[in-house]
Amino acid sequence: MNNESRLYDKAAIAKVIKQKIIIENLELKGIAPEDIIDDAPLFGEGLCLESVEAFYIAGGIEEQFGFHIDRTKLHQLRHHFQSVDTLTAYVYDRIASSIS
Repeated sequence: MNNESRLYDKAAIAKVIKQKIIIENLELKGIAPEDIIDDAPLFGEGLCLESVEAFYIAGGIEEQFGFHIDRTKLHQLRHHFQSVDTLTAYVYDRIASSIS
């Protein structure tokens, strides 16, 4: 993990998740970061993403934050992929645990 990613706070992580990972990585048109409600569901209701898009989100997290997510265990991590808030907490915890 690079030093820059260690400097992120939760607000910065959420911003990257919304802009880089959800909007740009999933190529969502006509949606802005402020349109994504942090505690709204990403899948099903809310943002209405499909389950296959969790793989693209995982790849975006790996690329942006520099740690590996085992996609074969993605079903075990699904509670982390419920909303921007849960993704932010997951990334923040992973970054914090790599520092300690």
